[in-house]
Amino acid sequence: MGSRAPRRQNNGALPRKPPVPAEIASQPLHRPRDTLVSPMKIHINGRFLTQQVSGVQRYARELLSALDRCLDADAELASRLGPIPVWYPEGAELVDPPAWKHLRPSPLPGRKGHAWEQLTLGSKARDGFLLSLCGAGPLQCRNQLLVIHDANIWAFPEAFPKSYRVFHKLMRPLLARRVTHLATVSRFSAGELGRCLRVPAERFTVIYNSAEHMIGAKADPSALEKFGLEQGKYFFAAGNQSPNKNIGRLIEALERASDTDMPLAVAGGYAPGVSQARIAETDRIRLLGRVSDEELNALYSGAAAFLWPSLYEGFGIPPLEAMILGTPVLSSNSTAMPEVLGDAVPYFDPTDVDDIAKALSSFAALGSEERSEMAERGRIRARSFSWESSAETVLDILRGLG
Repeated sequence: MGSRAPRRQNNGALPRKPPVPAEIASQPLHRPRDTLVSPMKIHINGRFLTQQVSGVQRYARELLSALDRCLDADAELASRLGPIPVWYPEGAELVDPPAWKHLRPSPLPGRKGHAWEQLTLGSKARDGFLLSLCGAGPLQCRNQLLVIHDANIWAFPEAFPKSYRVFHKLMRPLLARRVTHLATVSRFSAGELGRCLRVPAERFTVIYNSAEHMIGAKADPSALEKFGLEQGKYFFAAGNQSPNKNIGRLIEALERASDTDMPLAVAGGYAPGVSQARIAETDRIRLLGRVSDEELNALYSGAAAFLWPSLYEGFGIPPLEAMILGTPVLSSNSTAMPEVLGDAVPYFDPTDVDDIAKALSSFAALGSEERSEMAERGRIRARSFSWESSAETVLDILRGLG
């Protein structure tokens, strides 16, 4: 998942190397990785623990859970870092409190909301190194790893409340130029954020998402019956009301795809740009609204294919979740999707309704063996993204502190 650029070669004569002192020559060529850990105190911005779990909150929870497991497997490293506090606002209720061993959710008294993050947390973590994994952090903490997931507020500003858009468009450029370490979730996002924040894209470390949290997740066995769906006989899509999810074009494409009569189930709420009257004209479109995690897992697993028509994604977790559960995926060819999904899926142009319809018809024509092969390619691709690998990338950053 990504490779470092090769060092430029020197075409001139190589300089003569000075003799190596005996006391250095006798030492190992590389020090053990855990001896590189800085004595700097580590803090974690845990404001996300008090928020409902969506994409960025899921990322932070899963990444920190993997980090906790890495520390559990390395007693010496865990001892050097010590128990790591995950600070959250005192008085706020934790949502689904995590059971970590080496990371300790810790209440921090002070202000609320952004003021808590900027002033209370900023003052507390100023003496060390802060991990902020959800796109925001205190300006006064220069020694900070800030993860910004995507450039959606610039690409689709209308999808966000004005207050959110104004705050983050102001803060993120300031933070990007101040903090010592920047990260994001794909090479595509690194390029987009570099352009929008006016910082070199090379400053971003890529710390990928994963869908491993779906393995072994509970599924509601009554979900398909509840929504009037049959196992393996429907298309499934997940999309909220953001225009970049492009559900309207997907619905139009399904109506043009005369080669299949499978219905489309859409989880995530009413699709903008599609009138209720239009939807009422056909029973092939099922808008399910918000569904539980257990229902979502059942809908993924029961679908003939998962459809992902998104116009803009910094990573795109839903298709990876479907793939890891063994469901074939048909995806948009835009933004980060080819980087994430590789050659495991067929792509279509999300701005071309006819091209989407063609992809649906082509899938409907596949036999069971071809669909199974497609599902297996997807499962292999999805498993190549690991929370443990991403946690090791974070540890590499901590080891390099000096």
